[in-house]
Amino acid sequence: MKKIIVLLFSAAFLISCGDNEKENLSKEFDDLMKQNDSLQQVHQDFKQTHDSLKQEHQGIAQELETAEISDSTSLEKLAENEVIMKKHDGIIAGHAEMIKGHQELRNDFGNLSSKEMKAQIAKMKDVHNTMMEEHGTMREEHDQMQKRYEDIRKKELNKETSEQQQENS
Repeated sequence: MKKIIVLLFSAAFLISCGDNEKENLSKEFDDLMKQNDSLQQVHQDFKQTHDSLKQEHQGIAQELETAEISDSTSLEKLAENEVIMKKHDGIIAGHAEMIKGHQELRNDFGNLSSKEMKAQIAKMKDVHNTMMEEHGTMREEHDQMQKRYEDIRKKELNKETSEQQQENS
């Protein structure tokens, strides 16, 4: 009889520990989902900045088609920016998929075992860290691209405007 009572007590204790662990994991998951929501906002901001730079890139490329190019490095800078644009297209699309996937995890998280919860949480943390690192890299590259556009404008496009103003004087 003592063995049965000890066995039942042990089972009840393990179940309560398991529930407590799942509860803690659910709280940790909720915190990660808040971070995911924050990353989603940062992602939207990067997408807007990226779209704006894309438009600027297209505008400068069109202007350079009709301009007399005095420095071939301007075209090289434009080409470098285009490669970065394509890379950012892929990163932004990948981030959108990751964010969407994390949102989908929310629906089934409570039905997972503790081990499955831990695995998903660990992977989500890795993904969030990767996204934050890529956001930092994209921010730096956006600044570099903007500087290249300014250089191109100064060297090629503003020069043409100045020459036209001198001819009209």
